[in-house]
Amino acid sequence: MKNIKRIILCCMLCITAQAASAQALIALVFGGKIKNDNIKLGIYLGGSGSWITDGDGQQPRIGLAFGAYTVFKLKPKLDLCMYIIMKSPKGAKQLNYTERLVQPADSGLVGADLNRNFTYINISPILRYNITPSFALGFGPQLAGRMHAKDNFTRDVNDGTLMYMHNVKDYIKLVDAGLTFDMQYTLMKGEGLRLNLQYNMGLFNIYNGESGLNGQNRQILVGVGIPIGRKKPDTAH
Repeated sequence: MKNIKRIILCCMLCITAQAASAQALIALVFGGKIKNDNIKLGIYLGGSGSWITDGDGQQPRIGLAFGAYTVFKLKPKLDLCMYIIMKSPKGAKQLNYTERLVQPADSGLVGADLNRNFTYINISPILRYNITPSFALGFGPQLAGRMHAKDNFTRDVNDGTLMYMHNVKDYIKLVDAGLTFDMQYTLMKGEGLRLNLQYNMGLFNIYNGESGLNGQNRQILVGVGIPIGRKKPDTAH
């Protein structure tokens, strides 16, 4: 039964990765040819700050996120926005050593600083209400597939810095799910760059039962959406 669950989760992750790649490819290759007021495509670039609940002594992990988005106009003030973040860094820095998942090979690293680094693919279908042509608020679910998970131990000593890195994918669940809260300001009265703020809240424990730990992902994304293929206004003849 456990192997069957792993196979299902792996299939879900593969489908997610293919969907992310397809959306980015469509935006890059065909975005310039799409001139439809009801569909908008773009590339997303952002800065990420993340942490893990119940992680003592931690500092936020800072990283870069990138992906693509598609906006479907449902009503004059209501959009369905599909965000696919192909690289979404999560985790935390400077966790207490007691939060470790593995024992470092070097005994000199006992008590060292622990940085927990995750990389996910995020899919967020967001319903966004346009209060004005420029300002909008949104809300929706989030599904995340874990790609990488590493623990980095570091400790300063008299003659340098001791470091140890361990792959901890076996301790971190393959799929995470939660909610996304979204706020956006779009330049040029809704037709230009999209300045975006998102808060992603995981709802489930990211660790498997063998780890003995409990924690949920938290992330703030501050990004910009770069529209591709915006319809040009008609010109008088």
